[in-house]
Amino acid sequence: MFKIILTFSFIASAVLAQAADFPLCLYEVNEAKYIKGVKKAGFNCIQTYTLDPKKLSILAKEAAKRDIKMLVYPNKIIGSEYEKEASKWPLLALYLYDEPDVSKKDNAYLKELDNKAKAAFPDKKTAFVVGKGSHAKPYYDTADVLMVDWYPVPHLPLTSFGDQIKEVKNILKEGGLPAKPVWGVVQSFDWREFKQYRPDDQRIGRFPTVEEMRFMAYDGLLEGAEGLLFFTFNSKSVPLSKAKPEHWERLKKVAKELSKTMPLFESGIKAPSPLAGKNNFKAQRRIYKGYCYDIILNISEQERELPAEFSDKEYKILYGTAGKELPPHEAVILKKRS
Repeated sequence: MFKIILTFSFIASAVLAQAADFPLCLYEVNEAKYIKGVKKAGFNCIQTYTLDPKKLSILAKEAAKRDIKMLVYPNKIIGSEYEKEASKWPLLALYLYDEPDVSKKDNAYLKELDNKAKAAFPDKKTAFVVGKGSHAKPYYDTADVLMVDWYPVPHLPLTSFGDQIKEVKNILKEGGLPAKPVWGVVQSFDWREFKQYRPDDQRIGRFPTVEEMRFMAYDGLLEGAEGLLFFTFNSKSVPLSKAKPEHWERLKKVAKELSKTMPLFESGIKAPSPLAGKNNFKAQRRIYKGYCYDIILNISEQERELPAEFSDKEYKILYGTAGKELPPHEAVILKKRS
């Protein structure tokens, strides 16, 4: 099969720039010395499980220096000597709780956390993450941002990631509340490094490939995610750059690409896609700064032929593999003048 593989070109980089407000975050960045490398990789924010306000202050100073936002727990900050200082930290949001649905915490418990955070920091957003899209329903009216983490590799279909984003979006719509951001947490870890609830006690897993991480990210974006986070920066509590440098390189490749394409989703205008309603593909067209961008996913398990209109010589391939057929679960972005 004839294939062309292109990386982001000079021409494309002149058109797309770093998104200003679209979160592209990395979980578990717990030490200031790693922030520079995280920024260089393409991320614009970090999440940390660090609770100590003194350590958070050190992180915040380095994050501000690198123009990095932070997602932090407010628990230990509230009432501490650092509370006033924290109001000036580069906070993306206050992280209320990690998977209350899994821990069987009800909405009243989460609302109490939300109220405390807003009383201390009235101008800051609050956020929390659920472990499954449908589990967001009891909590739909709490916090400013809803997040969902869904980690399908290798045991579930990759397309289930976008399904979870879609489900949360539908729950918010059905709740009749004003729209609020939904952020998706993309798998970048090996399931074998975490507890698994399997009756046979067999640990399964592997690190996702570049192609799988790209697919999940774009699948979430096409379903309406307004931010992406990657879990996690660590492998068995050791930063990937040290523990798994080869996987860190893969993750950096994905983050760098997304940092360039985020403006399409942040500021690009949606337009009808030629692939709307066609089987085997999920697609979206965005008009941005005089150019037409087509984001196309092959959502099937087989190679699929791309419709003839995309073989037009006017199209430039920005990312992904393109030719007569797209590989299974491939994401490709094409560009032409609008």
